[in-house]
Amino acid sequence: AEYMGTGNQKKNQCQAQRSLSESGLLTEEKRRQMPKKIIEMEGKTTKITDPETGKDRKFAFDYSYWSHSGFKDDANGEKIKDTPESPYADQRLVFKDMGLDVINNAFEGYHTCLFAYGQTGSGKSYSIVGYGVDKGIVPRACEEIFSRIKKKMEEPDCNVEFNVTVCMLEIYNEHVQDLFANPNSRPKGGLKVRESPAAGVFVENLSKAPVRSYEEIQKQYDIGNNN
Repeated sequence: AEYMGTGNQKKNQCQAQRSLSESGLLTEEKRRQMPKKIIEMEGKTTKITDPETGKDRKFAFDYSYWSHSGFKDDANGEKIKDTPESPYADQRLVFKDMGLDVINNAFEGYHTCLFAYGQTGSGKSYSIVGYGVDKGIVPRACEEIFSRIKKKMEEPDCNVEFNVTVCMLEIYNEHVQDLFANPNSRPKGGLKVRESPAAGVFVENLSKAPVRSYEEIQKQYDIGNNN
């Protein structure tokens, strides 16, 4: 569910609605137009209530996260459960459930992909990238990658060399564009998607930048965004 405000904001909003109703200023028509909560998460099930009929429909998923209420800011400003019983899913939980598997598979030598899909305002950017101290899956995954590399290289018998590179592309109107390349120097028609027995599926001539920390990845991400 999309984040729509702090707990205090919602509390104040409810108080204002009750006062209007009690004073007679809230007409029946206006009352029908007031927003209603029609979605709930129960474990791994998402329940949607038809506002017209009141009937519920339930949908089962591998994970079903509630993020609308039941949270507070910790000492660092990161959103966490406001009580142990709160259903709120913080960023750490989402990364634990969704991000760690991606990292584990990558370290085992598999190609991995994390794909976010949904309408505007549904929380894709917040879940994947995050805002401020509420880091999303990608920043946490990058930090985990470099943490594992550092731990491995500190082993006395380590004979492995690690190289981390980052690339950034955009698929628009069925054309693949290199976001690290200047828009004026990009090939017409975009880059080509190829496949080989050794590399699998890849984008030909896509720029790659070597990085040694998440901070360096963030700098490259800013370059790609500006392009």
